[in-house]
Amino acid sequence: MSVSIACPHCSSRATVRTSRSVTPLYRQLNIACRNAECGHTFAADMTITHTISPSAIPDPDIHLRTSTFVRPAVNDNPAGREVPVAAPANDDDRNPEAVPVGF
Repeated sequence: MSVSIACPHCSSRATVRTSRSVTPLYRQLNIACRNAECGHTFAADMTITHTISPSAIPDPDIHLRTSTFVRPAVNDNPAGREVPVAAPANDDDRNPEAVPVGF
C-alpha cells in the first residue's frame, strides 16, 4: 500500500517518493504530484502521535499517549442513560498524561 495525499496546488493525487526516518516517531517525506501538467514536488513531516491499540511487543524506549475511546450513545437505550466511557486498557489512573518525546 502506498500513501497518497492531494496536491495542494491542483488537488491531484500525490504520492510519497522517498522518506527519511529522523526518530522512531518522526519521518520526513518527499512527495510528488502525479499530474504531469502540475509537477509539484514538496516535503511533509509525519509524526506518530498516540496509540490506538497497544503493541503486543512494545519497545520500552517508546512512550506514546493512549487515545481515549468513547462509545457513541445508543438511541434505543430504554433507560435513556448514556453509554459509559471506556478507559484504555493500560491506563492505571484514568488521568491524561503528557509524555515527552525526545528529538
